[in-house]
Amino acid sequence: MASDALPPDPYRWLEDTESERARAWLSQQQSRWNRHVSADREAPAWQRLLAEVDLASAGRPVDPPIEAAGVIFRHELDSTGRAQLAARFADGRRRILLRTGDRDTVGRISRWCPAPAGDVVAAQLQRDGHENGGLNLLSTDPGTATTTLADASPHPSLVFSGDWLLYTAGSRASHTLNAHHLRDRAVRPIALPVSTPARISLHSGPGGHLLVRTRTAQDTHVSWWLTHWSGERRPYWQSVDLGSLRPTALDLGSHFCYVATDQLHAIDLQLLASGGPARLTALPADPAAADTPTVIRALRVLGTGPAPPLAVLHQTGITRRLDIRPAADRCPAAPGFAWPARLRLGSVARHRDGRLGDGLWAVADDPHHGAWSGRVTAGSGLTAPPRTAHWGALTATGRDGTTIHVTLCEPTPHTAGTPTPTLMTVYGGFGISLEPSWDPLLATWIAAGGRVAWVHARGGGEFGPAWAAAGRGPGKSDTVDDLLSAADALVEQRSARPGQLACIAASNGGLVVAAALVRAPHLLSSVVCAAPLTDMARYHLDGLGALWQKEYGDPTDAQDLTALLSYSPYHHVTSGTGYPPTLFITGGNDARVPSWHAWKLCAALQKATPGTAPIFLDHQELSGHYGRAGDSARALSGHALSLLGSSTGLRPSRPEQPPSATEMPI
Repeated sequence: MASDALPPDPYRWLEDTESERARAWLSQQQSRWNRHVSADREAPAWQRLLAEVDLASAGRPVDPPIEAAGVIFRHELDSTGRAQLAARFADGRRRILLRTGDRDTVGRISRWCPAPAGDVVAAQLQRDGHENGGLNLLSTDPGTATTTLADASPHPSLVFSGDWLLYTAGSRASHTLNAHHLRDRAVRPIALPVSTPARISLHSGPGGHLLVRTRTAQDTHVSWWLTHWSGERRPYWQSVDLGSLRPTALDLGSHFCYVATDQLHAIDLQLLASGGPARLTALPADPAAADTPTVIRALRVLGTGPAPPLAVLHQTGITRRLDIRPAADRCPAAPGFAWPARLRLGSVARHRDGRLGDGLWAVADDPHHGAWSGRVTAGSGLTAPPRTAHWGALTATGRDGTTIHVTLCEPTPHTAGTPTPTLMTVYGGFGISLEPSWDPLLATWIAAGGRVAWVHARGGGEFGPAWAAAGRGPGKSDTVDDLLSAADALVEQRSARPGQLACIAASNGGLVVAAALVRAPHLLSSVVCAAPLTDMARYHLDGLGALWQKEYGDPTDAQDLTALLSYSPYHHVTSGTGYPPTLFITGGNDARVPSWHAWKLCAALQKATPGTAPIFLDHQELSGHYGRAGDSARALSGHALSLLGSSTGLRPSRPEQPPSATEMPI
């Protein structure tokens, strides 16, 4: 593409983030933000409310707990909002294995997995926003030192098999497979069934069965391989031919590997172990799901034997349903329940000898009051968590006639259908479903009397592959329109008055919100945008952008570039336009989306907006794509809520007394 075909780029110099000119500009922005922070009289009240929400959430799980040999392991929040790993033993003892709030370990737990024997947990701690590699092997015995595996990849795939921990080593995009012996601490490489470099994921089952998914740089599709592994450096890998099927969930039992595609299939592991083929056999269709298109998001094998019950997590549009279904006709089914927010399943409990138990822990998010956890077992029916949140729904008509669904969480039952300050959020990309979930900032907004609206825009995974594809490439402009159509509908249906709508989003969602901001600035009263892409003509040149061309398109292709420029936020800033108050948030250690994207749009908006409109940037060097933690996160969230609340007329108030953090039975 010739350079004269590209639009003007007056702030390209900000892409050299370490240049003297860029650092001087950044210093000015931080000084501007600091002056605003010093004068912000609303933020202290928001921060006090945030602290109360954090205190009420203490002990609630970040991930589903996992049970191994009678020990329950929890990735949970402490009273300051920081995450920690804790172990609760059968005799009632409790031990904190890892704190992210210690002075030397401020960070984020990105991966963790306990051994079946319940004596070791593998955990990756990423510090200061870096998505770095390495694994810590934490013993539940306080007298045993921590072992570090420095070569583990960022966000590793890891499984325990017998006395071994298998994990991916290398970089984010290029993996090798290593095995660490838990007793003699030897590390050995394991030969893969494909040439490296490759990206791999691991799944293990009782008795040494190992399933590996591989994708090499040369392949356009993934491959699946099974083996019965007992410590060999060069396992005998058997190919599993799934054809054009794309698994959405899978799990390994003692006799079968169960795979979910458009229906459930089983692979006979006993036949595989005797040298037979790894062949898919379709299971009987689930009668409960016959009339409604569903996607199986998670699948767990409960117990041993040739036909164990299966815990199946379905998603139908924006509703999730957990069922215990039989793997054979003679197994009784247990009644399930539906849930309107994020619902997650942990790993099945393991006995000390590695055998599968008959239960697991689940977490059901409540955006108002937290995440409820409880144990699901094969032998009992399922009871839904208490619905403490006040749910609502709204449909909008997209500008091309498409129906857009919006999930609402009301502060009280009485605000439904009445004009209320509303905070919208969106994602709309990569086939990832936007699921209502607990977040301290959103929970504080609700506690103060505001409504939260999750806009299920095209590009997400809520309504299947066609919905995801509709927001890919040129369709990303439709994703932006979906957000604006939802904003229009909230006003037209009198859920909000003009001036009561604000937006907050990050990453791909930040791109969508930024594009909506410049496309229809009159609709939004304020915007908070974290780690957004904003220059779609150059997104592929830095960070992980080169990996995202399937989602967005290739800027070096003339047709793709035209589509990218149709919504690229940076290229649609118009001089003399009154843009709403906006806060951009970036981190110096963001390896995914470079901070210069937000910097360039911030500079362009400040130049274009008449007067002294509050267009702010808050950049922190020691944070990354997932944002900040602890006191830093609470301070920033307080000022972000102040900006959003001031523009929509929402003021902080004390929350109603939330439920205790005690686990509720599911």
